[in-house]
Amino acid sequence: MAQVNKKNFKKAKNRKNKTLLVFNEEKRREFLSGFHKRKLQRKKHAQEKLAQELKEERKRLKHEARESYKELVVSRRPVPELDDLLAEEYEDDDVTVKVTELSTLQIAQQNNWIGENRPQYEVANDQEEQSEDEQPNENNIPGMELKEKPKTKVKKELPELKTKKDIKRVLKKKATKN
Repeated sequence: MAQVNKKNFKKAKNRKNKTLLVFNEEKRREFLSGFHKRKLQRKKHAQEKLAQELKEERKRLKHEARESYKELVVSRRPVPELDDLLAEEYEDDDVTVKVTELSTLQIAQQNNWIGENRPQYEVANDQEEQSEDEQPNENNIPGMELKEKPKTKVKKELPELKTKKDIKRVLKKKATKN
């Protein structure tokens, strides 16, 4: 019998089921050379997203500050019921109760106390101490004195609050201050 050569034996190609790939040369070149462009585009998109988030965060912080200021203003309003209670007297079986507002100054005057606990600064004593320190001493080496020079305390004065607008401005500064 004759031997059949397996290498030469070919099957017929089924061209109906085959898929044919056709490349668009321009689009292929654009894809291969566009990595840098796409990277820059992603970077730009990320920056825009971050800027938007920062804008929203600032808006949220402003809103929170505004709400805390509103709460502060509401908490400082006088309660009308308390005003009525402050002027009234109550009488029970054997007891008469009078509701009044107390201040440290009134208590100090009634009980012969010295007064409120507030610091007082003496300017005259500071000038005398400075004149004593200026006298040269043989034992002192400049920069290595035994006596420390007193540090002057600067007292911050509150601005004058004459109108409601001034009071609101100060309250708003303190409410938004962190």
